[in-house]
Amino acid sequence: MKIFLILSLASIFCFSLSNSIEDDVMCLQGVKNSLSDPANKLSSWTFTNSSVASICKFQGVACWNEKENRLISLQLPTMQLSGEVPESLKYCRSLQTLDLSNNSISGPIPSQICNWLPYLVSLDLSRNALAGPIPPEIADCKFLNSLILSNNRLSGPIPYGLGRLNRLKTFSVANNDLSGSVPADLASFDGPDFDGNGKLCGKPLGSKCGSMSSKSLAIIVAAGVVGAAASLFIGFVIWWWFFVRSSSGKGKSYGFGNGGGFKGDSTWVELLKSHKLIQVSLFQKPIVKVRLSDLLVATNNFDSENVVISSRTGVSYKAVLSDGSALAIKRLNGCKLSEKQFRSEMNRLGQLRHPNLVPLLGFCVVEEEKLLVYKHMFNGTLYSQLHGSGNANSQYGFLDWPTRLRIGVGAARTCLVTPCLSTTLYASKH
Repeated sequence: MKIFLILSLASIFCFSLSNSIEDDVMCLQGVKNSLSDPANKLSSWTFTNSSVASICKFQGVACWNEKENRLISLQLPTMQLSGEVPESLKYCRSLQTLDLSNNSISGPIPSQICNWLPYLVSLDLSRNALAGPIPPEIADCKFLNSLILSNNRLSGPIPYGLGRLNRLKTFSVANNDLSGSVPADLASFDGPDFDGNGKLCGKPLGSKCGSMSSKSLAIIVAAGVVGAAASLFIGFVIWWWFFVRSSSGKGKSYGFGNGGGFKGDSTWVELLKSHKLIQVSLFQKPIVKVRLSDLLVATNNFDSENVVISSRTGVSYKAVLSDGSALAIKRLNGCKLSEKQFRSEMNRLGQLRHPNLVPLLGFCVVEEEKLLVYKHMFNGTLYSQLHGSGNANSQYGFLDWPTRLRIGVGAARTCLVTPCLSTTLYASKH
C-alpha cells in the first residue's frame, strides 16, 4: 500500500513537471512567432532539442536551475523586435523578470498580464510604442519591485492602485501622454519619474492640480486683454453706428440743398406732398382753412433758404402764406410719442399762453412726420439776439449785462411742459 502511494505521488509530480516544461516551451515558441525579428536576434531559438534545460541556453532566457526548463527571467532589450506584447506569456507562469525595453512593441499593455505572470517582480516595457491607458490590473502584481513604463505613448491617468504596491522600489512613467494627478502613495518617487507628461500634476512635479502654469496664465491674461479690447472696439462701433452716425444723418437733414427739401434727404418732403390735402389742426379757427399744401407753398417745399434755425429737436422754417401772414413751421426730430399722445399734448400746449413763449398756433401729423405751426418772430430767436446771428438786427455784445440777466431770470421761470418738444423764447425788444 505504501509503495503504491509513493508511486502515485511520483507519477503526479512527473506529470506536473512535464506540463510545466511544455508550458515554458510553448511560451517561448509563442514569443518568437508573434514578434517580428528583422535583426534575427531570436534565430538561435530552436526547439528541436527536447533535452532538459535546453531552452535555458536561449539568448535572453534564464531558468530557475540548470536541471529544469522552468523560466525565471526573459530579457529581450534592444533587439528591434516589433508587434504586440505576446499572449503566449501566459504559459510562463513562473516568470519573475520581463524586459522588452527599447524595441518597437506597440498596442496596449495587456490587462491580464498579472494573471499571466502572477509572480512578476520586475517589468520593463520602456522605450517602445505602447499606447492606451495603464491597466489598473497591474496593481494585482503583488510582488512587483520595479515597474518601468517610460518613453511610450500611454495616456489617461495613473491608476491609484499602483500606490498600494508595497514592494515597489523603482517606478517610472516619464515621457508619455498621461494626465490627471499623481497618486499620493507614489509621491515618494522623484519628479523625473513623471516628467514629460504635459497634463500630469502632483507633488513630485512641483505643481498643484487645478492650478495653472505661468505659460497658461499668461495665455489666459493675454486672451482676456484681447477680449476686453475687442469688446471695447465693438462697443465703440455700436455707439458710433447708433448715435454718431444717426446724429450725423439727422444733421444732414439740416444741410442745404439746391431746391426743395434737404441735402441727401428729400423723401420726407415727398411724403408730405403725397398728403398735401391734409388739413392743419389750428387752435383758433381761421376764416380760411389751412392745408398741408399751403405750408408746402409757403415754405417753397421746405426749401433750405427758408430755414430760420435748426436745433436738436428739429428745424424751423419761415412760411409766408398767400395773404401775406408769416408763420414758423417746425419739423420735429425724433419725437417718440404715438399720434394719439402727440395730439393730446398738442391740444394741451395749444391752450398755454406765456409772455416768454412763442404761441403754438397748430400742428400737422403725416405718418411719422410731425409739424408744429408757430407765430413767426421777426426779431429772431433769443439765441440770435444773444449771439448776433440769424435775423437779429443787433450784433454780439449789443445787449448789456443787466438785460442779459433779466432774460436769464425770465427763461428760468419759463415752464417747458413736454420733453419731446422744444419751445422758442421771445426775443426781448429791450
